[in-house]
Amino acid sequence: MATLGVLYIILENFFYDDHDIVHFWSLRNSTIGHLIAQSQFASRRPYLPRITGFAEDIIIPQFNSCDFKYHFRLSREMFEEILVHIGHRLASDHCGGLVETEPTKQLLIFACYMANTESMREVSLCFNVGLATVHRIIGRTCRIIIECLANVIRWPSSAEQQVIATRFQLNYMFPHTVGVLDGTHIRLSSCPGGDPDYINRKSFPSMQLQVVCDDTLLLTNIYTGWPGSTHDARVLQNSELFTRAEAGSCIDPDKLIIGDSAYPLKPWLVTPFRDNGRLNLQQRRFNRVLSSGRQVVERCIGHLKGRFRRSREIPVHKPEDIVSIIVSGCILHNLCIIHKDDVENFIEEDGNGHPNNYPNLFRNDVNGINRRLQIMAGLP
Repeated sequence: MATLGVLYIILENFFYDDHDIVHFWSLRNSTIGHLIAQSQFASRRPYLPRITGFAEDIIIPQFNSCDFKYHFRLSREMFEEILVHIGHRLASDHCGGLVETEPTKQLLIFACYMANTESMREVSLCFNVGLATVHRIIGRTCRIIIECLANVIRWPSSAEQQVIATRFQLNYMFPHTVGVLDGTHIRLSSCPGGDPDYINRKSFPSMQLQVVCDDTLLLTNIYTGWPGSTHDARVLQNSELFTRAEAGSCIDPDKLIIGDSAYPLKPWLVTPFRDNGRLNLQQRRFNRVLSSGRQVVERCIGHLKGRFRRSREIPVHKPEDIVSIIVSGCILHNLCIIHKDDVENFIEEDGNGHPNNYPNLFRNDVNGINRRLQIMAGLP
């Protein structure tokens, strides 16, 4: 290119009038532009090498049940069950790319992304589809799963509440309990929109996920979307669960849920005595029994994050997309619980714990205080 520039300078000296010089420089600029375009095209690969046939030739025909569950964190039977429910929706629209992606392959891409911490770029290389196509498949599959399978997360009926309370009484000696409430933080790779409200007290960006589960680890209520710096009790007060529980429309009058000391006492929500170093023997025993029941929700969250590792950290930037991934993971969790799909082997400790660890900032309800005293007096 430098030699060509010197040649143009030499040639310029042979032109005698302004018209020739203008024509010369126009030709010169056009030639250089063409050479730059050619150089850029030559330096760009005509295609990006990817792994071909990974889904069609290896996963589907060659993976045995153990291989499949190891890589996708789902049994093959559970995968096929999900495909039966949403396969027709996955097939209804073209997700991009030169070749249409089959519904089975779309669900494999989604399951791989949810089960692991690999990036979308790595998934695209493994499954021989473009990065943009992977992005569309994951977003669309999340939406379809929420639309078709959201009913697997539902509040128990009165009859079901009685059965759950009986099991809690037998297994944990805590009466009237139909669920355990807790919040967990879903780590994010960055703050959506640069909003510092997503930074929690442990100085990493996260989104709050509030859950209620029963004694079998089944999620009966979820609520997510609030930034990581938000107090657990404030998340609760803005949830539909709080509105319905206050109105008496979801928790039977003689039933309750239990939570930790970040939440206020309510007639329907019982929390431990705050340990200020002056608790008496009866209060300490109450706290131990309640804590024994609360470990259910810790195991529930441990299964969600241990099985669907995408819940450990989500490298997505739009809040609505983050919420879709979280809710989809919760639905997959419940499907595994309902179908008893090897639950115990996937429970892992939640490494994030409780980053904020706020004390309760709302006034305890007088009726909630009295109910806690009644339960404490009735413990064996």
